[in-house]
Amino acid sequence: MALSIALPLLGSCGSPTHGGSLLMLLLSLGWMSPLSAQTTETGQEAALLHAVLAGTHDFASLTCEEVAGLNMERVWVLAMTVRQKNITLRVDQLRCLAHRLPKHLTPEDLDALPLDLLLFFNPAMFPGPQDCIHFFSYISKANVDVLPRRALERQRLLPAALACQGIHGFRVSEEDVQALGGLVCDLPGQFVAESSEALLPYLAGCQGPLDQDQEAAAREALRDGTPPYGLPSRWSVSTLDALQGLLTVLDEPIVHSIPKGVIAAWLQHTSWYPSWLGPELTAVLPRFRRDAEKKACPPGREPHKVDENLIFYQNWELEACVNGSMLASQMDIVNEIPFTYEQLNIFKHKLDKTYPQGYPETLIQQLGYFFRYISPEDINQWNVTSPETVKTLLKASKGQKIYAQVTALITRYLLGGGQLDENILKALTDIRSTYLCDLSPQELGSIPPRVMWLVGPHDLDKCSQKHLEVLYPKAHLAFQNMSGSEYFGKIQAFLGGATTEDLRALSQQNVSMDLATFKKLPVEVLVGLTVAEVQKLLGPHIVGLKAAEDKSPVRDWIFHQHQEDLDRLGLGLRGGIPNGYLVLDFSVREAISSGAPLLGPCIILAWIPALLLALMLS
Repeated sequence: MALSIALPLLGSCGSPTHGGSLLMLLLSLGWMSPLSAQTTETGQEAALLHAVLAGTHDFASLTCEEVAGLNMERVWVLAMTVRQKNITLRVDQLRCLAHRLPKHLTPEDLDALPLDLLLFFNPAMFPGPQDCIHFFSYISKANVDVLPRRALERQRLLPAALACQGIHGFRVSEEDVQALGGLVCDLPGQFVAESSEALLPYLAGCQGPLDQDQEAAAREALRDGTPPYGLPSRWSVSTLDALQGLLTVLDEPIVHSIPKGVIAAWLQHTSWYPSWLGPELTAVLPRFRRDAEKKACPPGREPHKVDENLIFYQNWELEACVNGSMLASQMDIVNEIPFTYEQLNIFKHKLDKTYPQGYPETLIQQLGYFFRYISPEDINQWNVTSPETVKTLLKASKGQKIYAQVTALITRYLLGGGQLDENILKALTDIRSTYLCDLSPQELGSIPPRVMWLVGPHDLDKCSQKHLEVLYPKAHLAFQNMSGSEYFGKIQAFLGGATTEDLRALSQQNVSMDLATFKKLPVEVLVGLTVAEVQKLLGPHIVGLKAAEDKSPVRDWIFHQHQEDLDRLGLGLRGGIPNGYLVLDFSVREAISSGAPLLGPCIILAWIPALLLALMLS
């Protein structure tokens, strides 16, 4: 693609933000040396910036005095370098750097700054709904734990983030939680009480202890068995692993509700007591560990076959006496006997010890209903090659809502070179197709196009651009007999892999693409569309471009259009290439000017590097 840059013929020198943006543009394109960009800098400034850009400066010793000695444009360059080189700064350094940046920033300015630096900005700087969403989209990716919970900068972020997301009351969705990022750990206990299903998995990974209200609400939710963990009496080893930081909130009633065999099995691979465990759990763990360590099987109690007599064994006897190989050879009988949940977990522990590298397929084929007790992490160790194995396990899982296990099973099967026949596809109609994103783009090549009929609206959200580039042609082939809105409804999830030509053809089908889908399309694909083509593609949704004109990819598309074409839309879009601008087209190595006069000494100075470069390339 040709690189074209439009430079204005008229302008002023008064805005530090615009001046900084121009400086950054020239620096990033290599048009001018950082140390020669300004002749008024001091020798100390030059030495510091030279060391920073050369990578020889020790950022651990960077002081506020050094930052304060830089002018605003140099602070911008310093901040950009921290972002580009992925340098970690201390809290005091980040705070000093933030205080030296302009007090009025545009959303575009945020794109060049380190994520953790944005934590020190006042959210009030971005009051508009679109601006604040752009700002908090970066905050959600930042490490909020660089700030103590009581820090002023951190305390002002959460209320502003909730207001920006339009969250009223104490209920949050999974989408809200993702938008909040690390700020989820600061939500008060009432949020936890009313949105436990969405919040508990995130609170489990929070650094540092929860406050009293959060702990009380989390404890109540866990005791009541609310999703996603369910009743403690049905927890597994995988559940205890997933709880992580929430183990601190468990009290004695909850601990005693957990099957002893589960805790014993968990203790087998937990050789230490984390210092943050609650006193109730710490008090009872040694007893469970002692039970787990009773290895000696009483004389005459070692079974030689699986039968109903095992129901009457105590849990420690099952641990000590039952042989994993015997269980593996008689899994069909295990499924016929009404063992308790605790006993089945002990059996699973015995099988895991017998096959630490993953179950062999001969055993997997015989699991039957026991498959319900296998975790996705266990399945990821399997080598599944037989379609009959998959069909048997899918049949056993029907109606059990163990979607994560089924997804892991299909992923392992496809990774082993397996093919999805009609029977498997029929069994998968109720299962989300998120497993496609777990395969490599090369492995996706063997997936038949008919699988695309199973893909739901959000099943491909985790897929990369390369994934979608492989899947889009398959989807296009699968849906080729459809057209208009019917076709668009099916192909929508795959559009991240479409080419400019594909979108151009889609614009002729009167599909009325919504703006949310439009904004997810790759920038390099969108910029090739004309104003007329985008108007046909969006239909009545074209009016939404105005609200999104300052954010990528709409912003990038606008920059590649002629302003007079944008004006015909009547939306007030700004940022296109106007008449009277110099356009440097690097693909033809020449500069084309409209011949308008250059006015103002500041503009002449700003033009000099561009003109010199154009002359050298001509």
